[in-house]
Amino acid sequence: MRRNSVLALLALSVPATVSACEGECIVKITNAYVGNYTTPVDAVMRILAENLSSMLPSHPDITTATSYLQPLLSAYDAAAYIGMETAVFPRFFHGKCAVHGADPPGCPNPDCPVVCGTPGSMVHFFPTLRYLAYNETRARIEAAADPEGATYKLVEQNVLNAANDHRHTMRLGRIMPRSTASKSKTKTGSKAMATSKGYPGFRTAPQAIKDNLKALLAQAGAMLSEVCEDDGSGDSASNLARCSWETSMKEYILTFP
Repeated sequence: MRRNSVLALLALSVPATVSACEGECIVKITNAYVGNYTTPVDAVMRILAENLSSMLPSHPDITTATSYLQPLLSAYDAAAYIGMETAVFPRFFHGKCAVHGADPPGCPNPDCPVVCGTPGSMVHFFPTLRYLAYNETRARIEAAADPEGATYKLVEQNVLNAANDHRHTMRLGRIMPRSTASKSKTKTGSKAMATSKGYPGFRTAPQAIKDNLKALLAQAGAMLSEVCEDDGSGDSASNLARCSWETSMKEYILTFP
């Protein structure tokens, strides 16, 4: 596990004076969401690895296939925090609720109808907060899988190297020792040769593998959508059932002043 999800939370505490979420509040809530998305992102990586294994001639195990995708995961991890913080706070939840020095009616409690940067506002507009976190996570995954990016090129090279190593191993397997040359026309020898040619279009496999990899990684965002049960309704209250953490996150958010 690369990050820890927010599972054990502090007791619910709503301060009498509520100010904008700043400093420690921003950092910890951002880290909470990045941490919560560890499991969904890892699920996407496993799905990608399973599909990658099936498209490679050697059909490597999931651990090996995942290692070829490591640059993708590393790129996501490197961008996850700053992307999440920027998406949630400066872009949407920012500043205090007070207007001309006075809080609007119903503010700054958890049901404040005014969008601002207080914990109460984040709780009131939780479906929007939840969607912002999901949308940013999906955007980071898709950016890492961009075929024009450096990360994609690293993954592509890993995959081509793996395919080439397999081809080299198979070629070596077809080279028979001099002492057994006289047996090269036996049924066993013929069968071995046929097996080694069991991948149609093997000579053009590198380009085919490139094309298949591009198509596979283009599905990364859609895979997260399936994992999180994104029904396409954006920030509706019923969306993202498996990437909500509503109860625990609301309680955690309200522990900040």
